[in-house]
Amino acid sequence: MNIKIKLIIIAIIIGVVIVGYFLISLIPVIMISGVIGDAKSKNKIFSYVNENYELLGKFPYTEIQKNNNKEEKEKFIKEHLGKNTIVQSVYAYNENILQYYCGGSGNVTGSTYTGFYFSKNDTPYAMEFDGCDLNETKPGTFEWQNADGSHKIYTEKIRDNWYYYKLEWY
Repeated sequence: MNIKIKLIIIAIIIGVVIVGYFLISLIPVIMISGVIGDAKSKNKIFSYVNENYELLGKFPYTEIQKNNNKEEKEKFIKEHLGKNTIVQSVYAYNENILQYYCGGSGNVTGSTYTGFYFSKNDTPYAMEFDGCDLNETKPGTFEWQNADGSHKIYTEKIRDNWYYYKLEWY
């Protein structure tokens, strides 16, 4: 093999290694920016709740509370809501609000979380931003953000007692 061909092969190998290194180094940047994540779309959540609200309303929350093991809780959710459920976790904020978390993207300081909740009193709830005044921006749609815009919630009524939510931190 002549020297020119060997140099070309070496140059190609070095190029592939450099491009590979560059692409691998982008993974944390992409994850921080929220490009990669498992947040579910509003339409997917609306459809899921409308198709499964009776099953969701029977979810035995008091039973899942007894177990602190994450894998066991995930298994419990799949046993009661089906293996193809979009629900990843379930949490009771108080005696009136049961949150169904469906995914998120980003990191702690730049993140978005989506899901839905059951409101026994059929009123919107601000989740992690409890105590803030939700503003009704149009019938059934409520929003809030703090003064600098770094914390936001959007919540929308899906049907009686069921609401979609999207929480954002920046």
